[in-house]
Amino acid sequence: MGTIAEARTGPARERAGPDAESAVLERELTEAVLAGAARSDVLRTLVRATGRQMRLLSAEGVPLATTDGGSGVAVTVADGVLTGAAGPVVDTLDGLRATALAVRAGATVAGVLLIVGPGDPRTQALAGAAVTALLIDAVRAGDGSAEVSSQYTPADVVAALRSGTVSPSVWAAAAGLGIDLRRPPAGAVLHYSGSRLRAWSTAIAWLEHPVQQEARTAWTVVTGEAVLARLRSRLRLMTGDESAGDHVVAASGSHPDSPIGLARSFTEAERLLGLARARRVPLLTFGGGGVVQVLLSLPRAQLEAYVEAHLGPVRQRPELMATLRAWLAEKGSRQSVSEQLHLHRNSVGYRVRQIKNLLGTDPLLPAASAELHLALAALDLLAADDQRSRGDDEPV
Repeated sequence: MGTIAEARTGPARERAGPDAESAVLERELTEAVLAGAARSDVLRTLVRATGRQMRLLSAEGVPLATTDGGSGVAVTVADGVLTGAAGPVVDTLDGLRATALAVRAGATVAGVLLIVGPGDPRTQALAGAAVTALLIDAVRAGDGSAEVSSQYTPADVVAALRSGTVSPSVWAAAAGLGIDLRRPPAGAVLHYSGSRLRAWSTAIAWLEHPVQQEARTAWTVVTGEAVLARLRSRLRLMTGDESAGDHVVAASGSHPDSPIGLARSFTEAERLLGLARARRVPLLTFGGGGVVQVLLSLPRAQLEAYVEAHLGPVRQRPELMATLRAWLAEKGSRQSVSEQLHLHRNSVGYRVRQIKNLLGTDPLLPAASAELHLALAALDLLAADDQRSRGDDEPV
């Protein structure tokens, strides 16, 4: 972590064409810096990609990093680069010709990247691919020249993290909210199913935690399960639903290796939320999901196939599905299932015999039980995905 793989540079990228080559390099450099790579790692990667030595200067012309040990350019020359056209040729203090590129975010300049030697379109395009990564590094390092004013609200920051769009200004705004993207938190989601929607919205606004809210659902980031549990508890109390804990359900995804991975973490959290609501549990984290962790990485087609293979004969029979869930949960206690489903014990026995005949196995056998538990979890994930795609806020 913190370095950029050498295997990602070279002929394979060159065969992709100039535009695609620079786009791939930009993504790799940005992801690497977000994961902790330093500006020197970025320059070394550019050297491998272009075959040219690189120097990075501050906006005042002070050398920040070089790959050849050079001394950079004079301050007056650097000022000319910042106000002039892209890619001017400058003379360095140690007697070399270099092509200069401003590391710029709008009107804000974080520094100057020098490409030693004569310029050409491909080399300049590849050097330009490093601008975003170098801006992020400048914000992270606290370089005064890289202060990027932010108009982001806390909801805007959470929305950007949900989409995986982590620009330098988002990084800076997140830091201002106490979110350390060098050690990315987990994506989290909370859902309210009670009737006091105005109280819910007020509670979200008073939470003193960065949150993006849409109707009954709110997204945020958390550093651990304890933080998520505390947020959920506060929302329960503030909505006046403390006696009905399942009105506020919370879930969180995995902790990503880089801020870009937060998009995946939020998706995991949303799917786990659907599973929590289906199981009627108040809080579910990625770490507490058990075997569901494996299911989250599978494509929908594989989940569908597994569900059909193990639940197909009873999947469209709601009364048998409810009985199967209860039978497995109560480990075959006819009395418990009878009380839970409000059925006569004989009716429970009849349904269980139907289930055994249709599935061709005893659900309580260890191997069958494990497969059925997994299939039911997969079915719940599919239902959660369907609900999310519909934008359905009604209870599962």
